[in-house]
Amino acid sequence: MILKHNSSCSGLPMTCDPLLKEVNFGIAEGGRMQDMKDMAKAAGQSFPGYTPPEGETQEQVKERFKKFWEKMLQQIQSEHWLDRGEGESAVAVTPEASPVEGKADDGVKGVPVHVLVVGHGAYMWVAMHYFVEELHCPLPEGFDKTRMFSVSPNTGLCRFLLTLRKDKDTVHSSGIHCVFMHRADHIKK
Repeated sequence: MILKHNSSCSGLPMTCDPLLKEVNFGIAEGGRMQDMKDMAKAAGQSFPGYTPPEGETQEQVKERFKKFWEKMLQQIQSEHWLDRGEGESAVAVTPEASPVEGKADDGVKGVPVHVLVVGHGAYMWVAMHYFVEELHCPLPEGFDKTRMFSVSPNTGLCRFLLTLRKDKDTVHSSGIHCVFMHRADHIKK
């Protein structure tokens, strides 16, 4: 639907990756969110960090996301690496102060490679934790960290800018900057 209804995506290829599937909620799969919250409370745990019986743990989801992340970086290398040598690519950007909510084009001017990742809320919640806690991604100025760790609204948007570095045959992220997170102003009410 995004490719169909967004003229800026016209003609772009779409890749479906099973590594992006939603979290397996075990015995709570297909149930109501409130039921899972009640299960977490009964188990003496917080939600959304609760893992129902037979469900996928946050650590398992994070490992799956890390595999996707590495795969995506290698695809960027093979399709878009600009200087073909070692060192930082022209994909590198200088972080600027951004408003908490941001605008549709914030952070995209002058960035040669763009990737849109679409996923489910619980999966993306784990990805956001990975960015902030393990990749040390700073949040936009004035952004409330408790809001960051809440589940994004349906069709919520987050934008990150990466600085990529190539060492031998491997590309990795040497820097990440959050432009905005959980933006929902594009939804027509």
